[in-house]
Amino acid sequence: MLAENAAAILGAPIELHFLSSEKLPDGAKVLPLLLGEGWHARNDIVRLGEASACSMLPPLSSHAVPIACMAGDLAKEALAGKAHAGGSAIFAVYHHKGFEPVAAALRGLSARFENIEVIEIYGDPDISRTLQDWQQREFDSIVVQPLALFEGRTMTHVRKVVAESSVAASVGPVLSSHAAFAGFIADCFRDGGADSDAA
Repeated sequence: MLAENAAAILGAPIELHFLSSEKLPDGAKVLPLLLGEGWHARNDIVRLGEASACSMLPPLSSHAVPIACMAGDLAKEALAGKAHAGGSAIFAVYHHKGFEPVAAALRGLSARFENIEVIEIYGDPDISRTLQDWQQREFDSIVVQPLALFEGRTMTHVRKVVAESSVAASVGPVLSSHAAFAGFIADCFRDGGADSDAA
């Protein structure tokens, strides 16, 4: 759906390929949908680029500020009607290492929320411990906003952790659900030199 919506905005076809692909289409402009510089960026994308005659565009991690702003918008929407002044947001990234630009941009949203913390989804302190700490400090109107692009195991995990905690917190939606996300993807191709060629 994201590929279709972004292609309609871009006015050029966008094909979806997976990191497990053997090769990418020759001459394609490739946008890695990666929010951090982790294993996939250092290994899988490099392997695919070397095996294919294609142009690699900068991954989403190089667009930290727009990613953070969209995450902030989604967190605010999840807090709508619950926050007294601004609400408190726990932004959950996969890892701190490799996600530094996105984490820094998220911390830059501090004027939009009463309290902000950026934590690892599977790290320590984990979501549950952070929620308990915030409850003890009497922060209310809390949202946990995962930095996940799509629905899947990560979102299921975050929802389960929040549901099992004794804290009344909301969970924000995936980044790709943001109304401007498809346009952002189209702009990444456009800014990377994509025109009428296949993306």
